[in-house]
Order: sequence, then C-alpha cells, then structure tokens
Amino acid sequence: MASSSLPSIALSAAPDVLDSSRSEAPVVAPGKTLSLEGLRGLAAFTVVLSHFFYAFFPYLQTGDEALRKGAWESLAFHSPLRVLYNGSFSVAVFFVMSGYVLTRKFFKDPDVGSLQEAAVKRYVRLMPPVLVSVLLCYALMKLSLFPVARTDLGDFLGNAYQHSPSLVDALKEGLYRALLVGDSSYNYILWTLRAEFLGSLVLFAFLALFGRFRHSGWMAVLASVALLLIHPSDGLFYSLFLAGAYMHRWPDLGARPVLLVLALLGGLYLGGYHWYSEPYLWMVRLAHACEAQGLRLEWPVAFPALGAVPVVWAIVRTNPVSRALSSRPLVWLGDKSFSMYLLHSVLLSSVGVYVYLSLPVTLAYSTRAVLAMLAVTLTTFLASALFARFVDAPTIRLSTWLGKALRDTEGRRPS
Repeated sequence: MASSSLPSIALSAAPDVLDSSRSEAPVVAPGKTLSLEGLRGLAAFTVVLSHFFYAFFPYLQTGDEALRKGAWESLAFHSPLRVLYNGSFSVAVFFVMSGYVLTRKFFKDPDVGSLQEAAVKRYVRLMPPVLVSVLLCYALMKLSLFPVARTDLGDFLGNAYQHSPSLVDALKEGLYRALLVGDSSYNYILWTLRAEFLGSLVLFAFLALFGRFRHSGWMAVLASVALLLIHPSDGLFYSLFLAGAYMHRWPDLGARPVLLVLALLGGLYLGGYHWYSEPYLWMVRLAHACEAQGLRLEWPVAFPALGAVPVVWAIVRTNPVSRALSSRPLVWLGDKSFSMYLLHSVLLSSVGVYVYLSLPVTLAYSTRAVLAMLAVTLTTFLASALFARFVDAPTIRLSTWLGKALRDTEGRRPS
C-alpha cells in the first residue's frame, strides 16, 4: 500500500504515569494516562473507519467522482467531519502521543539511563505482536481465506494479500523488516511501525545528547527543521515525536479555556484536510504559494500533522476535555488499540469480504457494505480483546521485565 495515503497508525506508545488525583476515573493498569488512552481508542477506531471507507466507499478517501456511490458521500467528503475517518490525522496523533509518553520519565528526572532502558525495551515491546499478526495473515493466505477476487470490490482490497505466501518472508517481515524498513506485505498497515520504531530511537538519541541543556527546546525546533529538509516525510514524523516530548514544558491549556477550545477546533479542522475537499481549497492554494517560494512538504501529511499537535496538547493535562476522554468505554478501546491496529486489516480482507459475498445481491450495495463493516467491527473488538490478553499483555510484561533486569544490572556495576 502506498504510504502517502497514510491509512494506518502506530499505537504502541509506552505506558504513561497514572494520575492518582483522578479518583473518580475508570481504573486501568498502573502507568497509563486515562485521557491519552481515550484519545488512543478514538484514533484507533478512526483508522478502522479509514480502511472501511477505502474498501467500500473509496470516494470518501480519494474524492474521485467516478467512485461515488451516493449523494451522502459528497456531504461527508466536503466537510471538516472528514477528521472522523482521516487516517493521516490518526497517524500524526499517535506519533505525538508517543513522543509525550515515552519521555515522561526523562522530563521528571533527566537521567540518560532511562533513555537507554527505553531504547532497549522498544524493540521487545513492538516485535512480538507484529510477528503474531504477520503469521496470522500468512496462515489465512495459505488457506486461501482472502476471497476478494470473487467480488466487485476495488483496488484497495484487491491489492492486499493476493500474492503467493512464503513462511520465510513472513518471518523476516515480522521479526525485523517491518520495524527497520517498513515491509508490509503480510499486514499492510505495518509500514507505519518503521516510523514508530525509528522515531522513538531518534527521540531518545536527541534527548541523550541535548535534553539536559537549558535551551534544548529550541534545539528541538532546529532539529525538526533539519529533519524536514533532509527527508520531508520521515522528517515530519520524527518531528512529531519531538513536539510530543516537549509538551512536558508547554503551558497548561486548561488554564485558558478560550485557547483550549481554539486548539481543539483548529486541530480537528486541520485533521480533516483533503486537497479535493471544498473547506480546504484555500489550504491547497497556500501550499502552492509555499512551493513557489521553495518550501516543499508532503502537504497531505503536513496539514493533518499540524492539527495533531494542538489536539494532543489540549488533553495531556486535566480539564473537561481530558475528563470526557477518560470514560470507561474509551479507556477500554484505548487499551485494545494496538491489537485492533494489528488485526483489523486482516479481518477486513477476510471476514468483511465473506460477509459481503454472503449477502443477497438484491440488497442495496450500501446495505451490504454497512453490514460487512459492522461484522468486521464486532469481530475486531472480540479478536482484539483476546489478542490484548494473550499476546500484547505478555509482551508488555516481557518488556517491563527486561527494563528491570537492565536497571538491576546497572545497579550492580562498580561506580
């Protein structure tokens, strides 16, 4: 899948610190900020919707009139409500959140040892669930359980999981190629994990070198500019990690309600950006003017990324918005978000297509598509709950054990 469409997200940010002052909040595992869990859950479901619409209502993602199924699609597409299914925005939100949660310990106590520990744990935290998802897809491919060739569905599903499977290639992808080079043949959303993994390492390296300097925030700005100049797409992703990290030093928007509302509304508006959508045509003209002056960015990524920063900033501290995001259903969804991220594309190409095929052709296309999407949603929730318990949770425990072992080893070294 082409990375420019950004339909996926990286959801596996390290745990944050539980705000013990929130006694009325839902109870989750220690080490997690409830509002970020809620936002993570919403962003994860946005990704699911993003892929649903690519599969069944592609006009909503491409703006190509030839693909439009009904008039309602135009109303949704030409509206800032696109943010509800814009995968590009979700990608950016997760990178910003990762930058914030991965560095909370360092900004409380600027010890380089915590960065070293986090860097070592990062691969162990990400790889095992990725490997399991890849092997699941490989098994379904071997059993010929991706029947899209028997449907009238378009290229998005038609280009996924239709090649001849190789166990060796699947193992390589799951063990290291997804994280290091972005391979995604056996789970097309895994390309984002390369940015998640390498962005984390870039962040740790920057803070180890410069994080304890008084003006390191301005150095982070300069580093972001340099990254954008060196590589506009990856550089933008890595800059989002830096922005999230330095939110620890930014003022509390909750103390300024007007700024809080403006940050949320402005960020959500930018998050719905599409170059064919009428509310954003002025931004297309702005992008052309910038390029005429020599400023070249990947604007379909850059505008939603710009919107992700104030949205995350608005909810990292306690305020009415963060409390709303701390509801039990959203926290539950956030807890399962990494599992949902890894599983939903495989279930969409199998369960979703089988349900679509099984429905009578006398039903309207939209009805068949919606019923298929509902089936995938329910299946994804169930599978994610099981995956989170039996794959993701043990991986977190393994990562935590490794961190403790590293601390114990460091503590036994002679000074």
